[in-house]
Amino acid sequence: DGYKNGVITDQRLNEALERILGLKAAVNLHKKAEKNELMPAEDILDIIGQPEHHKMAAEAADKGITLVKDSLDQLPITPGTHPRIKLYYLYGELGGIYNSDTSFRDRIITELEKAGFEVDLNEGNGREKGKIMEYRDKYDAAFVFADVRGYAQQNNYRIKWKAPMADEVPWYAAEIPTVFVSLNYTNHYIDVPMVKTFINAHGNTGEVIKQTIEKIMGKSEFKGAYNENVWCNTWEARR
Repeated sequence: DGYKNGVITDQRLNEALERILGLKAAVNLHKKAEKNELMPAEDILDIIGQPEHHKMAAEAADKGITLVKDSLDQLPITPGTHPRIKLYYLYGELGGIYNSDTSFRDRIITELEKAGFEVDLNEGNGREKGKIMEYRDKYDAAFVFADVRGYAQQNNYRIKWKAPMADEVPWYAAEIPTVFVSLNYTNHYIDVPMVKTFINAHGNTGEVIKQTIEKIMGKSEFKGAYNENVWCNTWEARR
């Protein structure tokens, strides 16, 4: 409509077409079109998800999951030692180009229950914390999984609590063993320096989530590495 209404001139339209067609020619799309190679045949897609691919994904997860800190030696945490888990799931913006997906929360719950834990998900967005002793009597440990994601909507991405002074802020880290797991960004210590056990999992796939829980339980060792940036230049995080 812009061209028809005169908003875009003939010269501007031709310049745009020249660039578009030139780029396609530069990557030989016209030759691939002649050979019918632009879209792979359906039988070629069968190669996706082969056993060797799943093996590679498992190896990558095993080598990437990183224990940044466990200063109170709270790990391992198992259904035998800490059966009742309070689960907190933190996420970023929803509805963006590269947004968080709360469906991963269900994967986490499934894997925890499959491992033998009793899981109580914190679903509210309130500020009421209740009595501390009742909380300690009800839960053996707390797991915080952060899947904060976003794309080009702000210059930096921080944890956004569901409410000011929300009950999900890790005040409970001083009361029961608390494990914080980041599934994406590695710099969340700027917002949760009080957490004594901190893991960077570097992914939110089913394989990563499963192996992270296994490592928390002590079934395999942490092999990932981290650099000084994880501390966010915050002295409290190193304690």
